[in-house]
Amino acid sequence: MIKFSKKYIFSLKIFLIICMLSNPLIGYALTIKSGQVFSSDGKVYDFASPEEKKLLIKKSKTEGKSIGVKNRSLFLIIKEEILHIPIDEIIWSSESQMANLLEKKVGIFFKDNDFDENENIIKDKLVLSAKKLKQLHILNKLENKISKRNLKGNFVKFYFIF
Repeated sequence: MIKFSKKYIFSLKIFLIICMLSNPLIGYALTIKSGQVFSSDGKVYDFASPEEKKLLIKKSKTEGKSIGVKNRSLFLIIKEEILHIPIDEIIWSSESQMANLLEKKVGIFFKDNDFDENENIIKDKLVLSAKKLKQLHILNKLENKISKRNLKGNFVKFYFIF
């Protein structure tokens, strides 16, 4: 039988306590919020990394597409800035909550950036896109339920164009 000294056992207990206490902290440190992404440089960014944002803005200028979905966020490009709203915030909100959310986000965005555009036009464009996203989410849930219930049956797929 192996006998350990009291100092060794005490040190081992302290080590185990430290490991157990630091484990939740490590998990908390790796948690990211909805709409955030890890970049190749190891940092966490809201919506997209600076390189991805530059590519989206460049693509918007060349193709003329200023609204879309990326990294589970609805985005709108205005001049050289990107307004983004996490899809989860849109999907799980009611009509009035969605309108309030979009009004708040657009208001903050316009306050932070000095734009000549009409704020209401931007808000209306986002509301329309957010409603389409919410409908698409509901239809996809319905499609999944139908396909699970009737594996041999046919069902229709729905798509929206922004």
